[in-house]
Amino acid sequence: MEEKYGGDVLAGPGGGGGGGLGPVDVPSARLTKYIVLLCFTKFLKAVGLFESYDLLKAVHIVQFIFILKLGTAFFMVLFQKPFSSGKTITKHQIIGSLKIPGRKEFKDKKLNDPRKLVRN
Repeated sequence: MEEKYGGDVLAGPGGGGGGGLGPVDVPSARLTKYIVLLCFTKFLKAVGLFESYDLLKAVHIVQFIFILKLGTAFFMVLFQKPFSSGKTITKHQIIGSLKIPGRKEFKDKKLNDPRKLVRN
């Protein structure tokens, strides 16, 4: 009778070494592509650190961070393409979002006059 629980997990089903845990075979061409990509990104990171060190000698830190964030936002817009998908915003919605909140209430209650704000 075969045991339902226990036994050697690494041996696999049937007691042989055919299944179970172990190294996975990966094609060498696919692995080489990722290693080259990893080396290229490491090289770009080193160049970026070197250039940023030289740039920080000439530019204030706030300006440097602004330029850095602007550059990363530009690349994120290129990769994510947020303007080409989803619903478009209507002109009425744009104008409504630009209006100052609470302005209508002041006009309705005639609170623009400073004498009306003073209590007796």
